[in-house]
Amino acid sequence: MLNMGRFPVMRVKPLIAVPLIAIALAGCSTQQPTEETSTAAAQEQPLFSSDEEALAAAQAAYANYLVVSDQIARDGGANPERLKGLVSTQLFEESADVYKTYKEQSITVEGATSFDSLHIGEISQNSASYYVCLDVGKTKLLNADGIDVTPVGRQSRLPIIFEVRVTNSSATIESSEVWSGRNYC
Repeated sequence: MLNMGRFPVMRVKPLIAVPLIAIALAGCSTQQPTEETSTAAAQEQPLFSSDEEALAAAQAAYANYLVVSDQIARDGGANPERLKGLVSTQLFEESADVYKTYKEQSITVEGATSFDSLHIGEISQNSASYYVCLDVGKTKLLNADGIDVTPVGRQSRLPIIFEVRVTNSSATIESSEVWSGRNYC
């Protein structure tokens, strides 16, 4: 099993420290919690009931994101708004810029991306980060004449960290970035 604990986590806040500090300080307090505090604590639910549920949510959200992204790329960058609702506003804007370049350069993509080695990075109150290996080895960039213009020496497997935000039982991909640490793929 891959141990991600030794890698620095980019763009993910260290929220795990907050509950640990709260637990440590609770032992120092002589004041009994009020009923109101107890009720609020009881109403707080974890984002996922288990690691399996967290992984299943990430698997579904990221797979859907890749299917739609691949289709837009196959269509030469046309209609990137298909990503709206699946991704954050920021990720949509970043993706739309890439697809605009595809349109301007008459680039299409043949094939499909896939991923494996999905691991939980961190889970907070309404989002979770994950590590995954993105496989682009079965995709080709084609110009308007159908000629393969895929960069020579392109890495076929990329280490990715992505974040999923969950609100009202829907999940959106907040970010998806190439990991800058050691390549774990």
